[in-house]
Amino acid sequence: MTSCKSDKVSEVNVETQEQIDAKTIFKKDIESIRYDEFGLSSDSQKAVNDWQKFQELNIQIDLLKNGDLAYFSGDPLIIKTFLQELRTEMPKQLRTNEISARITALDTKTQKLNSLLRLANIDKQEKLNAIREFFVTTSNLNLQINKKFEFEKNNVPKPQ
Repeated sequence: MTSCKSDKVSEVNVETQEQIDAKTIFKKDIESIRYDEFGLSSDSQKAVNDWQKFQELNIQIDLLKNGDLAYFSGDPLIIKTFLQELRTEMPKQLRTNEISARITALDTKTQKLNSLLRLANIDKQEKLNAIREFFVTTSNLNLQINKKFEFEKNNVPKPQ
């Protein structure tokens, strides 16, 4: 067998550990994200206690806060299905326009986070910004649930 003379040397791009670390999101990166976090009041906690998908969401949020990106960088169909089930399984007492709007925002931010985490060529800071937006959105959902029960507790009569 004969072959043509080939002086071409293929270059292999080998990333250093430093380059890999510059792209990787660590727990300390997530811990450095600043936002106002609202927890649920005791009344709100009772209302969501049987809302299984909401409990699963909180578990995934805790994992994300610990640097585990696996769920949010996973299959988009699983996330989309989860978000649909989150909405359909919402307790009737929480079905208000304000809470539904927060669920819609959560859907949008979760899908955005998923799409950014799945792409390797996205800047680390952009991914961290998407994580922050997701945290803010979940916090706003908690705040809206709290407001609903606070408003009911104050028993403000509606004008006629």
